[in-house]
Amino acid sequence: MKVTRLFLLIPFHFLFANLNAQVIKGTIKNSATQEAVPAVSIHVKNSSEGTYSDDRGRFQLTIKKKLPIILVISSIGFETKEVDVQSTSAALDITINPTSILGQEVVVSASRVVQKKLSSPVTIEQLSSKDISNSPQLNYMDMIQGLKGVDVTVSSIGFTSISTRGFNTSGNTNFTQIVDGMDNQAPGLNFPLGSAISLTQLDVDNIEVLSGASSALYGSRGLNGTMVMTGKDPFKYQGLSVLITQGVNHIKNSGSYDPVGASPYYDWAIRYATKINEKLAFKINSQYTQANDWVATDSTNKNGPGSRFTDPNYNGVNYYGGATSTDINPFLEGALAGDPSLAPLIEPLLAKSNYVARTGYPEYGYLDNKAKLFKVNAEFRYKINPKLEAIMSGTYGTGNIVYTNDTRYQLKAFKVGQYRAELKSDNWFVRAYTTSENSGRTIIAGPTAQYINEGWKTSYDGATGGWYPEYTGALLASLAGGASLNDAHLAARAFADQGRAQLGTPEFNALKEKISNTPISEGGTLFLDRSKLYNAEAQYNFTDKVKFMSVIAGVNWRLYSLNSKNTLFPDKDKPINVKEYSAYIQLAKKLAADRLSLSTSFRYDKNTLFSSPKVTSRASAVYEPVKENFIRFSYQNAYSFPSNIQALQNTLNGYNSYSSGGSSLLLNDNYHFNQFPPYTLESVSAYQQSGDASVLKKFEYNDIKPQSVNAFELGYAALIGKRVMFDVLGYFSTWKNFIGYANVANTPGTDDVTAFKDHSTYVQYNIAFNGGQTVNTYGYAASVSVDLSHNFLAKVNYFSDNIKNKNNSQVNNFNTPHYHVNMEFGNSGFGKKQEWSFGTTLRYKPGYFYVVSGGLAEGRVPSSAVIDAQVSYKLIKARSGIRLGATNITNKYYSTGVANPNIGAVYYVTYAYNIL
Repeated sequence: MKVTRLFLLIPFHFLFANLNAQVIKGTIKNSATQEAVPAVSIHVKNSSEGTYSDDRGRFQLTIKKKLPIILVISSIGFETKEVDVQSTSAALDITINPTSILGQEVVVSASRVVQKKLSSPVTIEQLSSKDISNSPQLNYMDMIQGLKGVDVTVSSIGFTSISTRGFNTSGNTNFTQIVDGMDNQAPGLNFPLGSAISLTQLDVDNIEVLSGASSALYGSRGLNGTMVMTGKDPFKYQGLSVLITQGVNHIKNSGSYDPVGASPYYDWAIRYATKINEKLAFKINSQYTQANDWVATDSTNKNGPGSRFTDPNYNGVNYYGGATSTDINPFLEGALAGDPSLAPLIEPLLAKSNYVARTGYPEYGYLDNKAKLFKVNAEFRYKINPKLEAIMSGTYGTGNIVYTNDTRYQLKAFKVGQYRAELKSDNWFVRAYTTSENSGRTIIAGPTAQYINEGWKTSYDGATGGWYPEYTGALLASLAGGASLNDAHLAARAFADQGRAQLGTPEFNALKEKISNTPISEGGTLFLDRSKLYNAEAQYNFTDKVKFMSVIAGVNWRLYSLNSKNTLFPDKDKPINVKEYSAYIQLAKKLAADRLSLSTSFRYDKNTLFSSPKVTSRASAVYEPVKENFIRFSYQNAYSFPSNIQALQNTLNGYNSYSSGGSSLLLNDNYHFNQFPPYTLESVSAYQQSGDASVLKKFEYNDIKPQSVNAFELGYAALIGKRVMFDVLGYFSTWKNFIGYANVANTPGTDDVTAFKDHSTYVQYNIAFNGGQTVNTYGYAASVSVDLSHNFLAKVNYFSDNIKNKNNSQVNNFNTPHYHVNMEFGNSGFGKKQEWSFGTTLRYKPGYFYVVSGGLAEGRVPSSAVIDAQVSYKLIKARSGIRLGATNITNKYYSTGVANPNIGAVYYVTYAYNIL
């Protein structure tokens, strides 16, 4: 009976609550243009009650307080305004005044708390949604190239790898990318997935990039920096938004060597968000990109100075299949034994080794250059009470893109999903998420081409002959006919290649499909990565409990379930589970009338692949001697556990060639280095050329272990007259147990070093290992931003990264020019109603040396000066905009790394609807 009465009273409770509530309605407009301003915060002063304006500037706020009240109206880029509300009988018509945001930007990632960027204890760069909307770049990943301290490697239209402080490579496992609190790494390969499942172009609220080590806050993967991306809150950013970009790329010029003709570029994005009521809101995002991708066309010979027409052992950087190479002297000796009269031709040749490579396939026509990316995201938010929110989200991405590492990988029909559940309060959160990947039908360019050659015609078979016996016979016949040695080699290749499977033919396609769809473990080149990541974490801000200082603490648990069916990892029998446990605490205190800010952080990390846990620490001080002038100093001692790739990778990258981790589980249990010792590949090559076994040099190895860095940074940032902001910094880092890579080889099953003469009897590896010597990196940077008034803004930054005591036995991925210069100039609104805007950027890099891990290539990247520009016009009544723009407007092709594609111009037009 009591229960019945209780339920009968509930409707009356809500009825009287609603009778006591009052509804305030209104519209927010820009005082300069009279445009509606969306996403403006409207909250009751000294209260938690508040809301946001919708995409048309309208708001509706239900309050329980009695009138009169004061509403605080605030938005980035506008002056904060207070409005006295005496009555709810009429809708409010509120105008707010635009103002400069220079120096007023706030960041979270530097210390896990909201603070002004200017007073951050470490170097941090930022992009806002407004920066993105006025940028000439096609997407925010391209924009990041212009930030101070940032390096990028562009493998393809859909795959850009980001890093800081000089350690620049495709797929950097020591750079962390966090999206809405979730680590955006591939569960198995551990490198950030870039734009594959990150935020769509329309859903970016802000992006923050921390330069250098950030392990004390974000874990051991953040040794080379961290990028934190935050999506738009559907309670704040509402309505339907559409972005349609149509363009053209591959506009050839005389020096481009671009094999692709002019091609369409498409990028379409849509976002819809709505607040159903004051408690429930959701958003849906989708983006699709399609284009003919840039093609890697580097024909540099990896085996020496010659070309395809002068070196019979030619193996081009972006020609695939030429890694199959054999000394034909045994075939020459066989011919001499069968016909001694050939001695005058053969004996001079036998005076040295005569290595000949199989014929390779160029990338264009071999790898599918039709880039496609599709991603979709949905998020639901429910406010349990004004201070507690439940969030559920899911993101799914798929597509076809190309990625560069030890060879070129065509990620075909890959699939990645990331799903989150979170409870978030003002001072704590609990979050759980999972990431799963499906490598699809990824094509590994190098070994697949080698197997295609073998599938068409075997290199050598004792019973049937093969390509090399045919080549040798044709070589001798040409020499006997009076041809020069070079011409004889060309004729021999033409003879042995008769009937070869040509690009695009049914025979070629059938071989390619069969090989690339057969798992590596069954003799093909398909890897079957179905790895997953599970993560749970919690954080609490004790500042309300501890009055004399700020205290933040958190814990994290992570499980990597490595599942590649023995195609990427040694997981033949069952998935390999790697667990990580972490805990951290951050203490902060303001002194000297809040002019001095001190903070320190400690993080404990344990990885089950390694016996000992590690503790990372950070200490920082920020002093404000004069208002809006900040001197900062920070020190960090950071440890990084080897990634799954650095510890356990076992990936085929060529015939009898593997990209490998450095754990003893792999090196001894799988490769049997303890029985058949490895030699440096350089010494093996020397032995192959000379036949002198004394030149062979054993490679000394140990079980891989965590690397560490002690990093110091000193910086100064200031805002002058609210118009000029500058930042200067210098850093110095000392690395121990530095993880790099070395190329080695062994002869499984035999100690006879003559096995190195035939690639079928030896195996080569690109293994991760700890260098024995201390490595130092250092650098400096400066940036200036000037508000020129009337919405004109100019920016310039300069930075330099350097390495000292480089370990020459390692490939260390320090691929950066001696300096970078980036410039921006634009206007976010001019004309009578500020309907016009424009933006221009310049990025300059001098030439620099670049080494691709895994032995794919090394060489010099030419200098580049890249100019991007756009001009936009707003159709105010239609709430739309039109943009004309171009990236790399001069169309002078450039590259961000050897073995990667040359990038030309994209000329485009964009239609935008309902975009901030």
